[in-house]
Amino acid sequence: MQSGGAELNIGCPGGRPDGAPVAPAQRWPGLDPGVAIDQLDAAERCETLLQGTVDAIDPAPAWQEAEPLAGARLSRPGKGAAVLWYVTLGRDVLTVVSLPRRAALVGVVERHWRRCGWTITSLNADRERPGVAAITRDGYRLALRFGELGEAGLTASSPGVARSERNPVPAGSGVRAPAPLPSVCCPYWSALA
Repeated sequence: MQSGGAELNIGCPGGRPDGAPVAPAQRWPGLDPGVAIDQLDAAERCETLLQGTVDAIDPAPAWQEAEPLAGARLSRPGKGAAVLWYVTLGRDVLTVVSLPRRAALVGVVERHWRRCGWTITSLNADRERPGVAAITRDGYRLALRFGELGEAGLTASSPGVARSERNPVPAGSGVRAPAPLPSVCCPYWSALA
């Protein structure tokens, strides 16, 4: 870890203590300007964002870590031919969230992200499959989505970062497996009314 990790847990509002926007995730605020963010730093930031979101949900749902992804993608057209590396981490919600409570869960997450000063990029008010997505000031993308069978997933994806010498996630197929079906009942989230 190049930065020692202390600067990574900077919490709300999504990046800079002064609230100013950060250039697309090339540097962390408070770091020496010569230190670039790599995939390991990005994975730690994703973990912090996910845990902060889960901690904001009351009562807390049961969850498990989703299969992580890491890899490379080309930059946008007109932005050069650089290869950008990324990390995506997630949480699969194991608590059964009833139809009447799904919008409430999305609302809790949306309000938390707004309090953090992040921009809501998508809000789906569908009764059966609601969802919300946001972007932090330092370019990380978060999403909470419901699947067609009631499975819910929370993800955090990094912007383009430097490649890490050590892979931040175990090697896998590169395709995220579907979230498991929820099986844990909760008096609040699983309630029918």
